[in-house]
Amino acid sequence: SSRVPAPRASGRPKVQSKMRWLLIPVAAVSGFRNSIRGTKNDVQSLMQELSGALSHDVERFATEQPAGRTRIVNVLLGLVVLVIVAAAYSAIKGQPRLDHCQAAGRRSSIQAKLDAKNKGRPYFGHSLFSCFDSAGVCLMSFCCAPIRWADTARLAGWFPFWVAVALMCLIQLGNIFGLVGFALFVGVGAYFRQKVRLDFGMETGGATVCVDCLSYTFCPCCSVAQEAQQYEDAWAVAHPVAKQVSAMARETVSR
Repeated sequence: SSRVPAPRASGRPKVQSKMRWLLIPVAAVSGFRNSIRGTKNDVQSLMQELSGALSHDVERFATEQPAGRTRIVNVLLGLVVLVIVAAAYSAIKGQPRLDHCQAAGRRSSIQAKLDAKNKGRPYFGHSLFSCFDSAGVCLMSFCCAPIRWADTARLAGWFPFWVAVALMCLIQLGNIFGLVGFALFVGVGAYFRQKVRLDFGMETGGATVCVDCLSYTFCPCCSVAQEAQQYEDAWAVAHPVAKQVSAMARETVSR
C-alpha cells in the first residue's frame, strides 16, 4: 500500500514572520490611541484644576470686595472727620503768638529745656516719653496726631497749616492699601524729624535717621508730641528758630 506524503511545513515560518511585521503597525496604532487617551485625561485634569482655581478666585473676589469697599468708606469718613476737627482746632487756637510766656519762673524753665544737651550736643528739651508735660499737646498727639503734626509744621515754617493737613490727608489715603499709609507717615515723620534736629543744632544723619524711623514706627504719637513741645516752647520764649519763622510769615503776608 502506498503512503500519502505529509505536507511540508517549510512555509509556516515565513507566514509567522509576515504576521509579526503586521503586528508592528497595530501596536503603534494602539499606543497612539493610548497616548491620546492619556492626553485627554491630562487635559481633563488640567481643566478641572483651572476651573477649581477660577471658582476659588471668584469666591475670594466676592468675599473680599465688600471688605475693600468698607475700608475705602472708612478711610473717606475718617478724612471728613479729620478736616472738621482741623477746622475747629485752627479756629480755637488761632495764629501762633511769639513770646507769649511772661511768667519768669515758667520762662526760665522753658529756656532751660531748650538749652538741654546730650553728650555736649543740643537735644530735645522733652524726652520721648514726657508726653504729659503739656496736657493739650498730649491730648492732640494721641487723639489726632495728623492735626497736631500739621500745627507743628506751621510752627516750624515747613508748611502753612492747611497744606500740612492736606499732606496728612493724602497719607491717610494710603490706608486703603493696608499699611501703606502708616509706612508713608513713618517716612514723612522721620524726614521732618531730621529737620527738627537741624533747626535746634542737634546731631543729624547717620544713626539718628534709624533712631527717628524707629521712634515713628513704635512711638508715633510720642514722637509727634515731643516735636510739638519743642516748637511750642520755642515760640513761648521767642527762640531764634521761632523768630525766624515769624519773620518769614510776616514777610509772606506783606507780599
